[in-house]
Order: sequence, then C-alpha cells, then structure tokens
Amino acid sequence: MALCLPLALHAQENVTTLGIQFRPMVPSGYFGSGEEVWQNDSMQVGLAPRYGHNFGFVIRKGLTRMWSLETGIAMVQRNYRMEVSHVWNPTVQRLDYRLVGYEIPLQALVYVQLSDHIWMNASGGLSLDLYPSNVESFGDVRQDSIVFDYYQKTWRRNWLQGALLANYGFEWRTADKGYWYVGASYHRPFGPIADAVAQISRNGSTRKLEVPVTGNYLTLDLRYFFHEDPEKKRKTTSK
Repeated sequence: MALCLPLALHAQENVTTLGIQFRPMVPSGYFGSGEEVWQNDSMQVGLAPRYGHNFGFVIRKGLTRMWSLETGIAMVQRNYRMEVSHVWNPTVQRLDYRLVGYEIPLQALVYVQLSDHIWMNASGGLSLDLYPSNVESFGDVRQDSIVFDYYQKTWRRNWLQGALLANYGFEWRTADKGYWYVGASYHRPFGPIADAVAQISRNGSTRKLEVPVTGNYLTLDLRYFFHEDPEKKRKTTSK
C-alpha cells in the first residue's frame, strides 16, 4: 500500500487529459434557480426553470500534485415553463420552451487525497457564455366564441456574457482506466441573460409584460476523464 501512495500523489501532475461531462440541471429556489413571478395591474407571469442539461468536453491540465486548470466547451439547454394569467382569462396558460447556449469555462481546481484512489476537489472560475439566437413560442385557448392567443419571445441581452462558476465533488482515479467523477456545480451569470416578453391577445387587443431571465443554474456533475500518462519534462543541455 505504501508503494502505491507516491504514484497516487503524482497521478495528476504534468498530466493533460480529455474528459466528457453530462450535467443535468436541478431547479432550486435556494440557489436562485427556481420559479420567479411578476405582475402588473392586470397580468401575472411566472417563469420556472425546468430540468435542462449541460453536455460537453473538458480539458484538464495538471500543474502540481494539488492544483490543475480546466477549460473546454459545452452546449447548454435551459428549459423553461412560462405561466400566464390575465383578467380576460384568469385560467393559467402554459408555454414551454428551451434556450440553447454554449459555454467556455476556465477554472482552477485544488485537490485533497482521501485514499489511494479517491480524491476530493473544489474549483472556481469564470465562463464565457454564448447565446446564438432568440426564441419564441405560441399557444391559444378558446373560451366560448372568444380565442385568446398567447405568445412569448425571449430576447438575449448579449451574444457573449460572463459568469461565475463554483464546483465541488469527488473522483475515483484508476491506474490505467481514467478518472470517474461525481459532484455539483453552480453557474451564475453576471447579470440577466435575456428578457422574456409574455403577451396575450383577444379580438385585436394585446397586453404584454416583460420579465428578466436570470439564467442561474445548479447541476449534478457526471464526468469521465480518459487515461493519459504524465508528460516527460524536457531536459536542456548546454553545448
């Protein structure tokens, strides 16, 4: 057992490895990623994040036994349910839609070794978030001879935006089969990522309410890193 310990201690140093990750999103009011409700004199709009996901690739560069850097790219699908009610039609109407973006993170990780194969880590950093397009959806409902048309359009505020990242988790490192990781991450943009306009129309009359979309999310992190041998340091020779 003692002979294996030095190898485990140096398992991350001078290693550059590629990983794949899948992060299901978990709505949480405590972390600011739950439902929010807005209203004016005649209209109420609720916007609730649904279960979305983050999927992509991670590149990890081991700097020392305890520190690494991570970057990569991921596709993020945020799913929302908008609930709209108005004095014209108090019955709540729902519009489901998704907002797709991309993320390029840069994080610093610190490790604590718990056993020969199990490591605990925490990380923090920044992310560049890209939003390629706006999104809109429609719906309608009939009440007697009156048709109510519902519409939402979510406008991105910027095509490029920054965010804070925080992560905590555990990984099991094998000698030659790579690393398996499970943890949790929190993603918080520096400001609202979009504005959602909710609209109801009846017989040519239209009412609308605009609400901000914060874009915060909490995830369960599942990762696998492929095995790579440590890079050999080049020795300089003088002639």
